[in-house]
Amino acid sequence: MHYKHPEILYALLLLIIPIIIHLFQLQRFKKTPFTNVKFLKRIELKSRKSSQLKKWLILLTRLLVFTSIIIAFSQPYFSNFDEHQEYNTILYLDNSLSMQAKGERGEILKKVTQDIIENFNSTKNISLITNDKIFRNLNNKSLKNELLRLTHSANQLDFKSILLKANQLKSTESNTLNKIILISDYQSNIDVKKYDVTNVNSPISLINVTPKKIQNISIDTLFISNQNNQNITLKVVINNTNINQENVAISLFNNTILTGKTTSSLSENTPSEVEFKISSEENFNGKIVIEDENLQFDNTLFFCISKPEKINVISIGKNANYLSKIYTKSEFNFSQKNLNSLDYNSIQNQNLVILNELDNIPNSLTNTLKSFLENGGNICVIPSQNISIESYNVFLNKLNLGSISSQVKNDLKVTTINYDHPILKDVFEKKVQNFQYPSINQYYKTLLSNSSKIISLENHETFISEIKKQKGSVYWFASSLENSVSNFKNSPLIVPILYNFGKFSFKIPQLYYTNGLENTIEIKTQIQKDEVLKLKNDSEEFIPIQQVFYNKVKITTTEQPHQNGFYNILRNNKSLRNVAYNYNRSESELKYSNITELFKESENISISNSVKETFINLNKQQEIKSLFKWFLALAVLFLLLEILILKFFKV
Repeated sequence: MHYKHPEILYALLLLIIPIIIHLFQLQRFKKTPFTNVKFLKRIELKSRKSSQLKKWLILLTRLLVFTSIIIAFSQPYFSNFDEHQEYNTILYLDNSLSMQAKGERGEILKKVTQDIIENFNSTKNISLITNDKIFRNLNNKSLKNELLRLTHSANQLDFKSILLKANQLKSTESNTLNKIILISDYQSNIDVKKYDVTNVNSPISLINVTPKKIQNISIDTLFISNQNNQNITLKVVINNTNINQENVAISLFNNTILTGKTTSSLSENTPSEVEFKISSEENFNGKIVIEDENLQFDNTLFFCISKPEKINVISIGKNANYLSKIYTKSEFNFSQKNLNSLDYNSIQNQNLVILNELDNIPNSLTNTLKSFLENGGNICVIPSQNISIESYNVFLNKLNLGSISSQVKNDLKVTTINYDHPILKDVFEKKVQNFQYPSINQYYKTLLSNSSKIISLENHETFISEIKKQKGSVYWFASSLENSVSNFKNSPLIVPILYNFGKFSFKIPQLYYTNGLENTIEIKTQIQKDEVLKLKNDSEEFIPIQQVFYNKVKITTTEQPHQNGFYNILRNNKSLRNVAYNYNRSESELKYSNITELFKESENISISNSVKETFINLNKQQEIKSLFKWFLALAVLFLLLEILILKFFKV
């Protein structure tokens, strides 16, 4: 038995006072003479024995009454843990979108929060971790308030991040036991198996709350499959998990106006596609909607189609017909100028400048291109077969790119493709095996700083490389593309490479972006130093990370926005364009980790499928059985016993 206020027990010493008083007969008796005292002596003996017994019983009951009261106010209790032991409970509750799935008693997240509120009675230190917030040092009441306010989040923490956050909340006090509880459906995308738990030294309870039915229909992706001057053909990919269903309705909205509707028949675990056609002459704030009672977040997909912004590309040097075929009028504002007709002021308005087969690069052009690069422009350099190495080195040195060491004349093949380079990342479906290698008969050997190879020669020298600068990039060809030097112009590689040089020079806003991922949006506008761009819709407004260039602003979003839907990009409350955000579809894949198998050899990890049972057991570990009421009841009982003795015990 433990006492909350043991100092009150010192009052028990005062009980010796009535005992001392009782031991001394302080009452004086009056003497009365009798002629015959034989019977009186017999009566006196009996009376004294009865009186002494009654007094001892009254004294005992009164001592017991006061003892019970004193002990009651010292607040005694029984506990399942050491009286000096403190508990620090760290609770992670997965509020990701997949927790919208239905369990045996309805939506998983709602039922989990309800079970916690009803069954967790700890008043010790509690910390709550969700996918987007951390709440420290809560008591039971504040924990319940936060749980009642909890909503679904587009963010998803991986297992390593969850435990790192939990470890940061652990108490370092020697008398504190840290208890970590993780509640999740443990989808495969949180990478449980990648975390090493062999060194876990605090007890961890994993509560697995998977849905009752692993079924779902989701809108996976949307893309433009065909486009002309009149129409845009949209293709929508519908995924399904463990469902066979006929005539699933799929609707297309422009803002709130229904503009198309179709149906699709779904085969179990097989993606299906549907098409919609819209006019290419108008801005379109689109929304694809399906009807599905399982997960709700992936039943809608938002997208925006605006009048296309063309990318400005200029070629300086020799005219090249192959360049005009790559940079078509539908996507690019392409122009070709020689040095004599070039307006240097126009360079700052370009997104990509191609130096095409120049023998010399004038200093005036070098200075202009240096400023252009520093303002976020991109440059592609294709040297001629008879360059002035000195002139080119002045250009390369001023732009801090490196230098040309020599011209090498040798017949070589272009053999190595860097499939992982961003320029080529989505060009090939698979690595090319039987490839007719282009060839060159001369190239310029260079020492370039911070360059990454895109394509290499068979002797491992660079043929095409990228040198990334702080705001822009320079693309370097190691040789001329003239037919007398190289047949690379006839290779199928030249089209995607030069096309992507142009596309990467200005990122035209996508159909839609994904909440929680890093997204980059470039807006053609010029803003002042004290101006910023904002993203806003009906429920959310924020200032994203932004980088200002001469003729554009690059916006980067990561954790925000939190909600899916349409957002206006605003400058001084004037709309520049609309963009659309959608929740990450990775959570639509209802694949779950087998945590029982993964952690079967982990001694400090317990696994349960019941939130209720886990918290009932936790309450028992921290349970305190107060004896205050019991000792008050004993005091009343002894008081009643004294009254009975006084009333019914006859001397």
